[in-house]
Amino acid sequence: MTDDTVLDVLVVGYGPVGAVLAALLGRHGLSVGLVDPQKEPFPLPRAVGLDEETLRLLVGLPGLAGFLDRVHTSGRSAVLGPDRRVLIELGLGESELGTPVAAFFHQPSFERDLRAGIATLPGVTVHLGRSVTGLRQDGGPTGADASDTQAGPVIVELDDGSRLRARWVVGCDGASSPVRGMLGVDYTGSTFTQPWLVVDVETPTPLAHLPYFSFVCDPRRPAVTMPMPGGHRWEWMLLPGEDPVRMAETDGVRALLREWVDPDAVRVVRTAVYTFHARMAARWRVGRVLLAGDAAHSMPPFAGQGLGAGLRDAAALSWRLAEAVGGLAGEELLDAYERERRPHVAAMTSAALRVGRVVQTTNPRLSRLTRAAMVTLDHAPGVRHALRGGVARPRPRLPRGVAGTRPAAGWILPNPRLRTLDGRIIRLDDLLTDGWTLIGRGIDPTAGMDPAARDWVDRRAAIALTVVAPGGLRAVSDVSCPAVEDLDGTLLRALRTRRPLPIALVRPDRYLAGLVAAPLRTTDLPDPAGRAQL
Repeated sequence: MTDDTVLDVLVVGYGPVGAVLAALLGRHGLSVGLVDPQKEPFPLPRAVGLDEETLRLLVGLPGLAGFLDRVHTSGRSAVLGPDRRVLIELGLGESELGTPVAAFFHQPSFERDLRAGIATLPGVTVHLGRSVTGLRQDGGPTGADASDTQAGPVIVELDDGSRLRARWVVGCDGASSPVRGMLGVDYTGSTFTQPWLVVDVETPTPLAHLPYFSFVCDPRRPAVTMPMPGGHRWEWMLLPGEDPVRMAETDGVRALLREWVDPDAVRVVRTAVYTFHARMAARWRVGRVLLAGDAAHSMPPFAGQGLGAGLRDAAALSWRLAEAVGGLAGEELLDAYERERRPHVAAMTSAALRVGRVVQTTNPRLSRLTRAAMVTLDHAPGVRHALRGGVARPRPRLPRGVAGTRPAAGWILPNPRLRTLDGRIIRLDDLLTDGWTLIGRGIDPTAGMDPAARDWVDRRAAIALTVVAPGGLRAVSDVSCPAVEDLDGTLLRALRTRRPLPIALVRPDRYLAGLVAAPLRTTDLPDPAGRAQL
């Protein structure tokens, strides 16, 4: 790059969220820069869990084609009592996204593979060992009072005296985000003083007596235990008066491990003491600078959604940036990013806090009542079966409402098995691209479109599909797009509504933008300026 080069997007922070965002932007064909003060990924595991939605996102990224072969899948979790007996067991249900419902992964390996994949994207350049020291928009300082409509590039100053220019900048630089600090944006919420000790071990074989992610409701010392690829992780709450430094030393760790496993049969690879936060940035966009991941929000670990929330940010932001850069939507579309993501993050943070209050109970009486309630639930007629079937698992959902009638808007599209006209069995994701999709239930969704709707579809290179019920391929005729058979009826069920609305509009991030009637009209489509676009 020359000093006059203007990148489409500069991503500050090359952790998992920044890397995924850069990979998605690179696949959209944007010119992307990455800046990070570290030259290599952090060598030890930190985040360990992913859900089906984030797994679906990751397996499509460069370098991660075999990612699912290297994770430890999980379909259940449990709550244990002080005697380590199961109080209640929670099944996660079946996945409709073509991935495991949940899995544990090795973060350093994941980051190395993803970085190798990003290196194959011609539009992505990486600046490692460099820190951002200043941001300026339109020649003026970037701060909380900066205009949201500035048209010039953001000038980013690095610690070696060099400068980068970008149309948009995204701070993915962690909870202590220097970018957020330069914007003058508050990071409000709470930091909890209760310390936890995390210990990761390598094991020659999985620990058969600890197969599931489990919370340990023990008022003497609350704990969490979980399997990982090649090892296991424990997290123990430290008690008042305990010295965190001494508890993290060899003798302290071995004493804690001894209650679960022979300390000589495992190798400790990491110990760390942490406190958790529940914080959110007051604004996620100032002018042409946005925040994502921990720079925008942080939550306690009890819901296992800290990294997942950041990866959802990347998915929700990448296609919006691509449309804004490509002139397909106005800057208002970037404001919809925060409107969409903030409520979901707030809800997940609240859920994590609720779980944390239960897990961290040290009051013996309250703990006893909580455990008794769990046992009662687990033995209630019908409840036990429902809990093991995944009824308690939260499903991803967004607010309703783009243009027109959208009764099903906000659900992530399933990824069912399909049969093609030539008899192949594939997944829906095998047909989807990084752009918009039109799905017609038994009809060609592009038939009879008005010229303006055709232009909207063509400018976005949207693809079209016709989906029919099992056995329905024989009746499909006169369609100009691929026709597929929904073998299990999963996709058709997801698109069913009280009114016959046969065309589904699917966003690039696989979320359903809405259902509309046929033929497709311009008024059915999201506002090109982005005001009505999720």
